[in-house]
This record gives sequence, C-alpha cells and structure tokens, in this order.
Amino acid sequence: MLTRTQKARQQDIIAAAIVVLDTDGFANASVERVAQEAGTSKGTVLYHFKSKEGVHEAVVRLLYDNGTAYMAERIRAEKSSRDRLRAYLGSNLRFIAENAAHVRAVHRILQNAGGRIEVADGVEPLRDLLATGQQRGEFGQFDPQVVALMTRALIDAASFHFTAHPDLDVEHYVAETIRFFEKATAKEES
Repeated sequence: MLTRTQKARQQDIIAAAIVVLDTDGFANASVERVAQEAGTSKGTVLYHFKSKEGVHEAVVRLLYDNGTAYMAERIRAEKSSRDRLRAYLGSNLRFIAENAAHVRAVHRILQNAGGRIEVADGVEPLRDLLATGQQRGEFGQFDPQVVALMTRALIDAASFHFTAHPDLDVEHYVAETIRFFEKATAKEES
C-alpha cells in the first residue's frame, strides 16, 4: 500500500511525463528528462516505475481510467439508450478536447511502444448500448458491432484531429457527430 506521499510523487512523475512527451516528443522523453520536469531524481522515477516503459504504462492507464470515469458518470445519468448514446459521444469527444496534452502523450507512446501496451478498444460496451437500444425499440435495424466499430473509428480519428487543432469548435463537432449518429441509428419510417 502506497502512502499519500508516494501516491503524490507518482502523480507528479506522471504529470511531468505527460508534459515532456507532449512538448519534447517520445524520443526526448528520457527518464532523466521526466525526473528533471518532476523536480526529482532519476532514481526516484525508477523507484516508483521501475523503467521508462513503466512510466509510459502509467501515463496510458491514467488517461484511460480518467476517460472511463468521466464518460461513465455522464452515461449513467441518462435513462434512455438514445440519451446514453448522445452522452457517450459527447463525453468522449469533450474529454479528448479537455485533455489534449495527455491524449497527445498517449498517442506518442502507443505509436512507439510496438504493441507492448494493451488498451481496451471500447467496442464491446458501445455495442451493448446499441443492442440494448434496439431491443427497447429506440434504434432501428443495423449491426451493433459494425456501428460500434465505426463510432470508435470516428472518435479515435477525432483524437488526432482535436489535438492537432486546438482552436477547433469542439461543440460544433460534438453536435454534428451526435446528429450523424442519430440519423444512422434512427428507426426507418414506414
């Protein structure tokens, strides 16, 4: 069990790694550079994370954990599947925009990690949300797996676009994305 001080030190190191990865790039994000940014020693970084890869895994895990918590709170607050889909899309896109530096850092890690860090693709829970909406009669007929994959592809692409364009009108993008998926999941009129 970590002490409060140890947890705080780990958080400081992760925050420093995010800054270094975002500003200096993957190749320049050495343990020494992260330690310097965190105001500590290389030995302290290695004590907490054992290796550079350990720091990277912590940076990735933190983004996914924070994103999951951020989205889950907003999705659970909704009652209908349609509103949950809106919350899923809006919260995911807003989280990306609000955490651009962390998202860029994770992009750099995953592009250079050679598949050593596994991340959840998020397709299964979204597929389940879509299938539930169909069972409740809120959505039309479509393959929930395919639509979940398309949705994830759009959000993953948006993560690169949002982080490359900090002045993007996020709310417009969110509204258009929701509008698109409302049409794609709508029941056919007879």
